[in-house]
Amino acid sequence: MAGFDADLQNPVNPYPYITKLIERDLQNASAKSIRSFRLISAKSGVYVYKCLYDGVPAVVKYFERIDDRREISNYRLLARHGVPTIQTFAFGESAFVMEDMSASCDWRLGTPEDLDDADVAESLARWYFAFHENGAAVPELLTLYFEYDSFTVENFRAVIQKFPEAKELFQFLLTRYDQLRELIYKPSFTLTYNDFYWVNFVLRKDKTAAMMFDYNLLGKGYRFSDFRNVCSSMSAAAGAAFVGEYNRLYAEKHGRARTEAEEFERRVDDVAGDVFQIILAFTEKKEIPKWAEDSIEKAKNGTLLSKVKKLLL
Repeated sequence: MAGFDADLQNPVNPYPYITKLIERDLQNASAKSIRSFRLISAKSGVYVYKCLYDGVPAVVKYFERIDDRREISNYRLLARHGVPTIQTFAFGESAFVMEDMSASCDWRLGTPEDLDDADVAESLARWYFAFHENGAAVPELLTLYFEYDSFTVENFRAVIQKFPEAKELFQFLLTRYDQLRELIYKPSFTLTYNDFYWVNFVLRKDKTAAMMFDYNLLGKGYRFSDFRNVCSSMSAAAGAAFVGEYNRLYAEKHGRARTEAEEFERRVDDVAGDVFQIILAFTEKKEIPKWAEDSIEKAKNGTLLSKVKKLLL
C-alpha cells in the first residue's frame, strides 16, 4: 500500500494506517478499547499485532484481502460446533482479536522440540479427533475449501506447459480425468486443518491438551490427509503416538477401527497429495517451494506415474 516505506521508520507500529483500520473495524463489534499495538508479522496482506484489548494482553489479526477473511468465519464455525480454539474476544469484518498465548499462565506456543515429544503428539491427536468427529457433521461442509478442487483440466494443462518433464503424467491424468474426479470425491469428508506445523499450535504447559490455530487453510477433506500432514512433520515415535492415540479414541467411541475407510483414503491421498503439490507449485507460486520438491522429483523419475496407473487402471 502506498506510503508504507515512510511508515517503516516506526519500529513499534510501522503500519499506522492498518491499525487505524483495525480500530475502525472493531468499533462496530465492541465498545472495548484496543491500543498499544506492536507488530508481530506483516506478510501477503495479513497483519498480526500484539495489543491490549480492554487492558488485557491480546493478539489482533487483520486481513487486507477478502479471501483471507475466511479465517474469521472459520473461527466462528469451530466455536459453533464445539471444537476447542484459542479464546477469541471480538470479530470484525476484516479483523479479529484473540488471547495472547505468550502471556498465558496455562498455555504456551509450540516449539520445534515438541515434534519429537510423544506426550505432545497424543494431546494433538485428541484435538484432531474432536475436530474430525465434530467436523463430519458440519452443515457448511460442502461449501468449504477442498484442496483437490484444484484438479481441473485447465490446471493440468497449465502444469504440462510449465513442467514439461511431467507431460506424460498429466496427459494420462487428462485421459482418466472423470475417473480421477470420481475417486477423490468418494471418501467421506470432514473438516481438515491442512497446515500442520509447530508454529501453528499451542500446548498446555503440563502437556495435557493442545489446540491448532491459524485456520486460513481449514477446509473439507479426508482424515488421512491430516494424518499424513501431521506425521510428516513429526519424528517416527511421535507420529506413531499421534496415530495410536487417535485410533484408540475412535475405537473407544465407535466400537471398531477405521481400517477399510482409512486404507481407501490413503490410496487416493497417496496420489492426490503429490499431484496437488505440483499443481500448487506451478500455478500459484513464483518459485518452486521446498515442500514441493519431493513430489516434483516423483513426477520426474516416473514414480508418481506408476502410482497413478496403479490407482486408476
